[in-house]
Amino acid sequence: MLVHKKQEMLVYEQEAASPAPKIVRKADKRLRIKCLILVVIAAAMAIVTTIQSAAIVQAGYDLVTIKSKVAKVEKENELLRLDIAKLKSPQRIEEYATKELGMIVPKNAYYASSATTASTQPQPVAAGITGIADKMLSALQLNKAEASKGR
Repeated sequence: MLVHKKQEMLVYEQEAASPAPKIVRKADKRLRIKCLILVVIAAAMAIVTTIQSAAIVQAGYDLVTIKSKVAKVEKENELLRLDIAKLKSPQRIEEYATKELGMIVPKNAYYASSATTASTQPQPVAAGITGIADKMLSALQLNKAEASKGR
């Protein structure tokens, strides 16, 4: 009987020592679909982000190009304003009138005055200029004095 018990124990030990059979589960189709959808969404988000970044960079390049064009046009505009100022100068107009149009600068210039004078004959420019200059200076000084009194 003793021998028999020992054999039973060995059989029991051998059975306990043998590895348990692994259960192989079939892949879950729902989990695979969810993972695939997640990967597709992540790829779509990456593509959208890349396209937006490219659009921002292109807009920056366009902005720099437009700013350089604006600076060029402003510089050209300033040069045109200088040309206009040169063309409007009295010296250039006088030179053009004498050379191109054949006009001459008068030696004596006569002017009419609204003030009644004893003499009705026209006065030469030299005398007229000093008379006008004196009148303008006195009027300016009078106005300056009146303006300073008011303060």
